[in-house]
Amino acid sequence: MKNNHIVMISPLPELTRLAHKISRELNFEMEIVDAFLDKGVELAKNYEQCGADVIISRGPTGVLLKKELSIPVILIQITNFDIIQALNHAKQLGSRIAYFEHFKRREVYDFESIAEILSLKDLQLFFYHNESELDEQIKRARAEGIEVVVASGICVVRMAEELGMQGVLIFSSREAITEAMQSAKDVVRIREKDLEKAEFLKKIIDHTYNGVIAIDKENMITHLNPAAEDVLKASAKDIVGKKAKDISIPLIKTFLQNPEKIKGEVEKISGKQVVFNYIPIHNSRGLLGTVITLQSVNNIQNLEGTIRKKLYHASGQFARYSFDDMIGSSEEIEHLIDRARKFAVTDSTVLVSGESGTGKELLVHSIHSESMRREGPFVAVNCDNIPKELLENEMFGYEEGAFTGERKGGKAGLFELSHGGTIFLDEVSELSLPLQSRLLRVLQEKVVRRIGGERIIPINVRVIAASSRFLPDEIKRGNFREDLFFRLNVLNLQIPPLRNRKSDIPLLIEHFLRKYRGKDAVIDRFPDSVIRFLSEYDWPGNVRELENFIQKYVILSEGTRDNFRLMEELVDELYRFREDSKTMKQDRDDYIMVNISTLEEMEQQIIKKLYQQNNEDKKDLANRLGISRTTLWKKLKSLESLGETIR
Repeated sequence: MKNNHIVMISPLPELTRLAHKISRELNFEMEIVDAFLDKGVELAKNYEQCGADVIISRGPTGVLLKKELSIPVILIQITNFDIIQALNHAKQLGSRIAYFEHFKRREVYDFESIAEILSLKDLQLFFYHNESELDEQIKRARAEGIEVVVASGICVVRMAEELGMQGVLIFSSREAITEAMQSAKDVVRIREKDLEKAEFLKKIIDHTYNGVIAIDKENMITHLNPAAEDVLKASAKDIVGKKAKDISIPLIKTFLQNPEKIKGEVEKISGKQVVFNYIPIHNSRGLLGTVITLQSVNNIQNLEGTIRKKLYHASGQFARYSFDDMIGSSEEIEHLIDRARKFAVTDSTVLVSGESGTGKELLVHSIHSESMRREGPFVAVNCDNIPKELLENEMFGYEEGAFTGERKGGKAGLFELSHGGTIFLDEVSELSLPLQSRLLRVLQEKVVRRIGGERIIPINVRVIAASSRFLPDEIKRGNFREDLFFRLNVLNLQIPPLRNRKSDIPLLIEHFLRKYRGKDAVIDRFPDSVIRFLSEYDWPGNVRELENFIQKYVILSEGTRDNFRLMEELVDELYRFREDSKTMKQDRDDYIMVNISTLEEMEQQIIKKLYQQNNEDKKDLANRLGISRTTLWKKLKSLESLGETIR
């Protein structure tokens, strides 16, 4: 037997012969078998299980098939004209005539008009539900003196003949058979389209990340996709086709107790937290069933991590450097890298100290790249570059309506965006005291709350901070919270200035030449005297200053023949600039400039500028100004009360 085919269950040999002839003439693919009533039903069910799409039959056999099968059954129609022909033939055989028909078809034909046309004054009608009732009706007809029995089923005719009555079989016309075959073909085409749509939807459901359980309006489980099998640790073949009440899964038991719409509930199944929803499905005629969607919380978190990772890379929130990018072979730099690698594999907070330009950001990128969080985001925040009034919004985010001009829908803060990864707080010393207090709370509680919001958002973030200022001094000056310092200073790294690792300078020069010349370019070889001059220079701007120097050399050396002379000129400029800087600094130490104003305002300018210029502590500044520390403290507080920033 082939799949997707048409089968005719023929209760009559004559019908079988005519159907074969018509199918050959029309080149119509159809399998035709002889069977009637219960035998026909049994055979048709076998065909149904093997994938038949539609069954063609007629008479009582066809009526039984319609009742017993779930696939479409096309009946070869018996017309009023076919019945008239059979009754007219019966009229020639006897005067007392009975017509036998299945109970379901008693309203199909106009027997009153047929009897009138044929002048049949004594036409009796017998209707039956099943074979046993048919047997009783046949016997009753015989007892009532019926001479001729007319029926569409061969079994009825044979039973009548066995009791001594004559039987007349109603034959179907060629047109009726052809029409039934065409209807069957149309049904197959429609069924194929419906099956394609159903299969397409099934594939969609089976490949979704959400577990899906479909329950019809009779509370029968009709579908369980692979994701649901995985979450429930159950097999679809053990569940589909069963009543929900017979399933021992708690989630389904809960549904039976409360079948109303439920969204975002959490239940523990097989030791795992599962988020589920009950969604009733309705149409214009009422409830069709319910869909239960479910997903493991772990799967949601993993999916969230994957999405976050793609978004981080798209927005540049990832570490761009590793320890391989750190250039140097000095004992100082090797010791630093060794310690940083050990810190990388932990999840503790790290505080990185070092002068501006020493490579704090490169070191922090490298720590993240080698950490357990390397697949998560890396969010760098320069606390000195973002305006103070915006920094809190950027770090902690805000809800819609928090203030005028905010983004519609609010905005996630940088701590939220760092979830599962690392946030790098560069120049953390520049945070205002209120922001330091809020940062301390985040480090302690591992949660954030957006500005203008009430929702507490848990975060899983590693914090690495860096500062060019010496934080213990900032604590003494009252500019940095001591408790925040201890929270940040769990692990610490001090990057040595370039002047303390001068043996690395030749390697750095070669590295930057390759960077700006190109990897495949011929690298300049400088005389020892040039290398010595460059190594003896103090490089107050550290590695950044050296890189800028080499970049300038590469730009100016393009098209120049005497690169050695050019380098000598640049080295000479470098040393002259250092001497000029020293002179300027000495000059700046000798005097300061203030705007002419009231005596009190000029005094405030003097105190503020001296404090900022020399970074002196309060004792030294008080001695220099010739006032007591108490007086200085009052004057500094007065400045702060006026909204002045004295740092």
